[in-house]
Amino acid sequence: MKRGVDKIQSSLHQIDAVIEVHDARIPFSGRNSQLKDVIHIRPHILLLNKCDMTDMSRKDEIVKKLKDEGFSNVYFSNFTSKHILKKVRNDIIPMLMKEIENRPRFRTDVMNRYNIMVLGIPNVGKSTLLNKLLEAYTTKRSVATVGALPGVTRSVMNKVKVNFDPETYVVDTPGILNPKITNVDVGMRLALCDCIPNHLIGKDVIVDYLLYWLNKHEMFSYVKHYSLSEPTDNVNKLLSEVALRNKFVVPVKDKSLEQKYRLNFEKACSHVIKDFQHGKFGKIMLDDDLLD
Repeated sequence: MKRGVDKIQSSLHQIDAVIEVHDARIPFSGRNSQLKDVIHIRPHILLLNKCDMTDMSRKDEIVKKLKDEGFSNVYFSNFTSKHILKKVRNDIIPMLMKEIENRPRFRTDVMNRYNIMVLGIPNVGKSTLLNKLLEAYTTKRSVATVGALPGVTRSVMNKVKVNFDPETYVVDTPGILNPKITNVDVGMRLALCDCIPNHLIGKDVIVDYLLYWLNKHEMFSYVKHYSLSEPTDNVNKLLSEVALRNKFVVPVKDKSLEQKYRLNFEKACSHVIKDFQHGKFGKIMLDDDLLD
């Protein structure tokens, strides 16, 4: 990631504008402070992706806080929406081009050619956006590899032509996190949103944090979803119920070599985390405390 930041900074002289992509469920957590200089030195828009799974009741407060931090162009999006191509053509790219026109250009030798860099932390949808840009302006449908795990894109300056008039290129970059995550809440929220590989923290710990967060905010939708009798703050009880109802078991042999079965807690943890990531517990904005 350090090499990625260095390469991004060294290639800025070729870049006309920056699109930063982040997860709308954590609009403040995990955004890389190392990239602030990069972002503010060029025309910039912030796309908060996955807004379809986000509680938008405090949208105005989120936008205000971000603008107070110097991010004037904030746009909520959902890259999997069937309307995203229309929004790319009519909203996102025109907004970016307007920002470019309103500020002096450093690349005066190529006035009709634009390089746009896509930045963000891992697994927030940067490569998906690149593919949607390509689909919106050309006949191609995919050029960037998209994965369910963070860290699929690893190279910087992977440049793809997405438009011919004006001639526009988009530069994909790897997801880059802060070198240290000192706040436990930030780390857990990044893990819940799959921006950090789950095994680095422990899936059971992540589920425990999710259960704590849901109970704290009196969001008891998990009770109905997993057919529980009542809310619980015992993560082992929750995982046992999930494993039993979904028949997540593994065969084991006792001392008498008789085969028995025990609950597969790891598979139950993965199931709960996936349910959160697919919005099964309702629309959630994990950073609400940062607004307060």
